Amino acid sequence: MISAFGKHFIKTDILAKEMSRELNRAFEKRQLGDYDHTFVITKVEAEGILKNGKKFVDKIIQYLNKEKRL
Repeated sequence: MISAFGKHFIKTDILAKEMSRELNRAFEKRQLGDYDHTFVITKVEAEGILKNGKKFVDKIIQYLNKEKRL
C-alpha cells in the first residue's frame, strides 16, 4: 500500500513528498510497537505522529474534494 501510494500520488506530484515520508515514519513506529517488545514511544513522538496523521487525512480529503471523488 505504501509503495502504491508513492507510485500513484507522490511520483506523479499529486501530493507532496513529505506525505510519503510521514506515512513511512508512522508505519515504522507502528511496526516497532507491534513487534519490538522493548520499544517505547514517547508522548511527544505519539502526539507528533497523530498531528501529522490528521494533516495527512486533511490533504487526502482536499484532494478527493478537488477531484470530486468524495
